[in-house]
Amino acid sequence: MSSSLITTWSEYDHAVQEILDRAPTRLDIFDEDLAALKFETAPRVAALRALLVAPSHRRQLRIVVRKREFVCQYSPHLMNLLRLYAPLLTIIHAPPQLDRLDDCLMIADDRHTLVRFHRDQPRARLIVDDAGECAPYSQRFAEVLDEGGDTRSEERRVGKECRSRW
Repeated sequence: MSSSLITTWSEYDHAVQEILDRAPTRLDIFDEDLAALKFETAPRVAALRALLVAPSHRRQLRIVVRKREFVCQYSPHLMNLLRLYAPLLTIIHAPPQLDRLDDCLMIADDRHTLVRFHRDQPRARLIVDDAGECAPYSQRFAEVLDEGGDTRSEERRVGKECRSRW
């Protein structure tokens, strides 16, 4: 069990990969637009694909974004994963009432969490192998999901609706 403070974008980038590497069956993400997570790089695409093909009936990748434009315009690999692995992968455009939230979350199997305190800054906390410390962030993600939003879990809908701005 460990917890560390992240203060630079380079450290944040390494922490994102660590969370991805520690996500054997489930990953929950709440982010502004996914840009800082660099999901279009080969190692990140491979990590997401590995999670989605894991030999578990519990595998799931849930993503909630406040702004959908980046995902629609600059994330072809993620959109391909959505096409191939729906409904295991779900992308939700958050409702307007969540636009005021500034934090970003990555939660792997409710045991590992990366929380960025403000969407525009790299300052974050990385929690590794500590379900107790991760519990409040898992609860926060559940509350975000409870707010609703526009869900995309089918590629044909995503492709069509990304063109029309979801």
